[in-house]
Amino acid sequence: MTYTAEEIEKLLAAGALMRIGMGSRRACYRLPDGKHCLKCYRSDAEIEEGKYPGSIVVKPLAAGASREIHHCRFDERRNTCCQEYRYWLELKKRLPADMMAMFPATMEQVYLPSRGWALVEELVLNADGSMPKKIAEEWSLSDPLQRNAILASFNAIRNEICGKAVSFYDPQTIIIQRCADGLLKLRIIDFEPVSRSFLPLDKIKIFTRLKAKRRFARFLRVLESVPPAVSKINQDSPRVNVLCLKWGTYYGPEYVNRLYAGVRRNLKRPFRFVCVTDNPAGLRPEVEAVSFPEDPGVIGRPWPNIFVKLCLFKNGFADLNGPTLFLDVDVCITGSLDKFFDYRPGDFCIIHNWVERRKSLFRALPAIGNSSCFRFDAGVSGAVYETFLSMKDSPGERWRFTKGSQKFQTFAMMKSGHVSWWPSKWVCSFKRHCIPLFPLNKIFAPWRPSKQSAVVAFHGQPDMVQALKGYYFKANGVPVNMHLTCKPCSWIEDYWHE
Repeated sequence: MTYTAEEIEKLLAAGALMRIGMGSRRACYRLPDGKHCLKCYRSDAEIEEGKYPGSIVVKPLAAGASREIHHCRFDERRNTCCQEYRYWLELKKRLPADMMAMFPATMEQVYLPSRGWALVEELVLNADGSMPKKIAEEWSLSDPLQRNAILASFNAIRNEICGKAVSFYDPQTIIIQRCADGLLKLRIIDFEPVSRSFLPLDKIKIFTRLKAKRRFARFLRVLESVPPAVSKINQDSPRVNVLCLKWGTYYGPEYVNRLYAGVRRNLKRPFRFVCVTDNPAGLRPEVEAVSFPEDPGVIGRPWPNIFVKLCLFKNGFADLNGPTLFLDVDVCITGSLDKFFDYRPGDFCIIHNWVERRKSLFRALPAIGNSSCFRFDAGVSGAVYETFLSMKDSPGERWRFTKGSQKFQTFAMMKSGHVSWWPSKWVCSFKRHCIPLFPLNKIFAPWRPSKQSAVVAFHGQPDMVQALKGYYFKANGVPVNMHLTCKPCSWIEDYWHE
């Protein structure tokens, strides 16, 4: 070992070690050689510093964590450092060398009279000698191209860990090391060798795989909900397109005008706003009105109809080119739209269609998108339109159209390219996520959408006007489902205005 226990004790007592990390239970110090670090339980003074040392608001350390520090620091069997060391030795025996490279290359156990059992391990540094950042911090500062590289490495680590049944339940502790060749390497410097579940199931491979998959999926949802750094977006960015539809008399021009105003307030890059309509009267001058595409001739349906959205994919339509975000006119913009253009460029992107809660308890959501909000690359997505033309009159394919346009649109996009689902919190359903569950909807007004939400879809009933006024037992003389009734929703006016 590079340092003896006595030497480390003297350095700790003299305050000569720089602290480079702090968790709820353990602290990490950089050793003077610059190549190793010391990981040990917090001292009594560090317990008094609270959960987030250095923050303006001091949050006391949880009583359970404090008790664990005092009871486990000298107990070799229960000490987390010892458990991690034993598991690291086990992994060295059963993992291939390329996979083991994601963990520290060296790790040694040491007993310190003042701190109990501790670890001396390899210090992971960037090529320039700086400290690496955690994946969440690096992700928040990365542009879309860098994010794709991070995501690919993250998925590779997830597949390896789950495939080999490694007991790793803390994806948020993964760090990103910048190597000399410019590549980014994901490293695991702090792993949880045992589950904190009530039953000791860590030796059962099925359990460790399932739990690791669940933790990774949960952390990935958090990452995908974080928009790119604002500094990456400016007026020099390429122009994008925002597209909507309006026909008939149910929705007036004020819907389009308010949608445009919401986009203007929440999109930082230059954009072209196009409304495909049969009546441009009343639209504000910034809105570019375009006539409907030619009738493709869907049997038994007058034109325009719900399949008009599939015609928007036709190459050359309205001279559209580049990333194009489609929004229904009856959506409410509540947050930044830039993330919708930065998310997985080149893919077809759409929000999963919402189903009743009881239908999703024991099965996954079907591969059907909700077309109130989707993105495609205009000018190069004509295969979706061609698929529609080739199958709309085929007797063997008619069943694909029986559930409406959304099911077929998702199918055609999957057939023509890669489909990515928007993170679930980016687009929310008013009636599924904002109206309280019955009977609470009789007492409380609809909840505001979460801060991560940027689009609220008013699909079906109630629509925005009905929700503003309150949607009660009867609307226009027609009985209303009890679970859809709602008290007046005043917060809609905060977002839905010119």
